[in-house]
Amino acid sequence: VITLRTFSCIVLAEYGVESGDSVLSDYNKRLILILNKIDLVPPDIAKAWHKHLSKQFPTVLFKANTQTQRSHLKQCKVDVMAVNYKMFGSSSCLGAPELTKLLVNYTRNKGIRTSIRVGVIGLPNVGKSSLINSLLRSRSCVVGAIPGVTKTVQEVELDKNIKLLDSPGVVLSENVGPLATIQNAVKLDSLEDPMKPIELIMEH
Repeated sequence: VITLRTFSCIVLAEYGVESGDSVLSDYNKRLILILNKIDLVPPDIAKAWHKHLSKQFPTVLFKANTQTQRSHLKQCKVDVMAVNYKMFGSSSCLGAPELTKLLVNYTRNKGIRTSIRVGVIGLPNVGKSSLINSLLRSRSCVVGAIPGVTKTVQEVELDKNIKLLDSPGVVLSENVGPLATIQNAVKLDSLEDPMKPIELIMEH
């Protein structure tokens, strides 16, 4: 079973799409869901989630760039909805053109481009900083394979009208448990009982 918690998102923490509307309604914020790390699931599963979630919010399939250089990171221009296993093996970013187009559309107001700030929010270690680096095509944000690499909010400029806010991972208090451990949202050395995550896996 592939759950929504596999993915990262813009402007919504990953504790369930159904809660997103109530969280954001008081702030009049627009929401885009980013299904990141799509190379970790079969393409048909990623596309099925895209079809389902697109009924509620604008949704983009995404795979962050995995190149090691600091600049000139590659972006694949192929429609991300045409993804296949061969494309998953590439180090290039997938989904950047679709996401950028959405953000640019949000800057238009009656034919005039205005400035927007976009918050990138999600569980720890879901690829928020990597997503921003992929859009910028440079390593402006520090990334790592362990939770908690991003310590503070960092603002970076995508273009003169779009600023992106990288933020530390969000873990709600009720989510700190075996499930958060399996999702790699907490550091393993902080576990009090390492058997609980194992038992949760065995139950499924």
